[in-house]
Amino acid sequence: MPAIRGIQKAPIGRVSETGKLDQLLASTTSVSLLLGTGGDRRIWPDPITRRNRYGTLATPADDEISFASTTASNVSGEGFLAAGIELARLVNVESTSPLVVDQWFADVRHRIGLYLGCANAEIILAASGTDAELLALCLFAGLSKRPLTNILVAPDETGSGVPQAAAGRHYSDFTALGTAVEAGASLEGLSPDRIDVRVIAIRDETGAARDQHQIDTDLIAAVEHELGRDRDVLVHVLDTSKTGLTGVTRQTARHVAALAPGRVHVIVDACQFRCSISALQQDLADGFIVAVTGSKFIAGPPFSGALLVPAALAAEFAARADLPAGLSDYTAAHDWPASLREQMTFVFRSEFNLGLGLRWAAALASLSRYAEIAESRQRTIKDHFVSLVRSRLEGAKEIFLHPDDDGDHLGARAIVPLTMTQASGAFASFEESQRIHLMMRELVEGPICHMGQAVRLGGRTVLRLAASAADVVTVSARMTAGQSLYQASRPIESRLDGLFDKLSAVLRYRQTI
Repeated sequence: MPAIRGIQKAPIGRVSETGKLDQLLASTTSVSLLLGTGGDRRIWPDPITRRNRYGTLATPADDEISFASTTASNVSGEGFLAAGIELARLVNVESTSPLVVDQWFADVRHRIGLYLGCANAEIILAASGTDAELLALCLFAGLSKRPLTNILVAPDETGSGVPQAAAGRHYSDFTALGTAVEAGASLEGLSPDRIDVRVIAIRDETGAARDQHQIDTDLIAAVEHELGRDRDVLVHVLDTSKTGLTGVTRQTARHVAALAPGRVHVIVDACQFRCSISALQQDLADGFIVAVTGSKFIAGPPFSGALLVPAALAAEFAARADLPAGLSDYTAAHDWPASLREQMTFVFRSEFNLGLGLRWAAALASLSRYAEIAESRQRTIKDHFVSLVRSRLEGAKEIFLHPDDDGDHLGARAIVPLTMTQASGAFASFEESQRIHLMMRELVEGPICHMGQAVRLGGRTVLRLAASAADVVTVSARMTAGQSLYQASRPIESRLDGLFDKLSAVLRYRQTI
C-alpha cells in the first residue's frame, strides 16, 4: 500500500466534539473496507455476504451470538468506533495539518506496550499470527550464521500455515501486502535447505493429551540433538493451543535457552492471548520473544498480530540481522519502530499497512479495559463461564465434553472443546462437524451463531466455545456496579441459551438430510 502524500508532523489530537461523531458515522463504509485490507485471502470479504472466510463481518453485528474467539470475531461496536476515530486522526478531516503516519503507528505500538505493561520491549506489527511466525523465523535466521532448526509445538493446534511459515516458505499464494507468490516456495534470499522444522506433539494418536513431563523431555532431547549437529535452534513455547492445552513449560524453555546462550532462542506463541499479562511480562524479562494477536481472546477483528521483543534482543536484530529480501512481501516499514528501522539495511517495499493498524485500534478498545481488571477477577469470570457451558451440556444430546479434554486448563483458558457424535453414538466426522459449524452461521432456526472452527483430535473432532476479553470486561463492569457474579453473567447465559437452542435444532435437522 503506498504512503499517503502530503503527510506532515502534527501533535496527536482527539475527535471529541459532538459534531465529529456524525462525520465518523459517515465514514462507516471506509472503515469497514479498510478493516478487510492488508491481509491475505482469509479476510477478504465475499462480495455478496460481506463475510470473510471465518464468517465474520467488518461491521458490528450485535444481533449475532459469538463464542468463537478461538478463531475469529465480528468487530465490536466499540472497536469499530475506535477504528473510525483513529482513521479520522490519521487523515485529520478537520485540520490542514494531518498526523504523520509514522507517529500514528508509533502510537498504536505504544498503546499495545502500555496495556501489556511492557513499555521497554520493542513491538513489531504483523498481519497475522502466521505472519508473526514467519517474521520471527527470518529475524533469527538473519542473526544466525549456522543452519537453523525451528522446533514447533503442536502446529495442528495453532494455524494451518504455520509449518510452512516456520520453514521460511510462503504459506499462501497471496501475501498480506498484496504480492502474488508461489505457495510452498522459499522466501527470496532464504536458502530452502537451511531451515529444518521439527515437531513436538501435545496429544497422542487417540487425541488424548500427552504428559507434560514427557513433552518437556522430548523438547530437551530435540534441542540437545540439534546443537550436536552444530545447528542453532528456535524453540516454541505454545502458551495455548486451539483447544486450551499448553505445550512446553516456561521452566523447560529457560533450561534449553541456557544450554547454549546465543544459539538457542525461545518464542512464546501467545497468539490466543489466554495467559495472564504478568506471564507475558515475565517471558520478556527471561529474554523470550512473544507473539500475540489482538484477534483471538482480545476479540478484535481478524488479522492483527505483533511480536514483542526484549529491547536488548531487538537492538541485536537491528544491528546484525541479515533479513531475506522476500520478507518485504509481508512486513511494511511502519510496522517497525523507527529506532530499529533506522539501523537496518533492509529494503522495505511498502511503507505501511493501514488495515493492520486499524484492526489493532479496534482490538485495543477491548484490551485497554481488560488490562485494568485484576487477574484474580479475570480467572473467576473465566471459571464461571466454563461452569455455565458445563451446565448446558448436561442436558444436551450428541454433544459433550470428552474426558480427554477436561481439566483445570479449561477455566484458565476459557475454552471448552465440544465433541460431536452421530445419532448412533459414533463420533461425527470432521466434514460433518464442519457442516454443523457452517449451519450455525445460517439465519435459520434462530440467530446467527459463531463457534470456534472444527479441530481434529485423533479419531474425533471438536467445535469450541470460548469466552473473550469483551465477555470478561462486561461481567466485571456489572460486578463493579454492585451485581453478584451470577447476576452479572446473565447476558452471557442468555447468549449461551440461544446458541445451545440453535445447536439442538441444527443437530435435529442434520438427521433429516
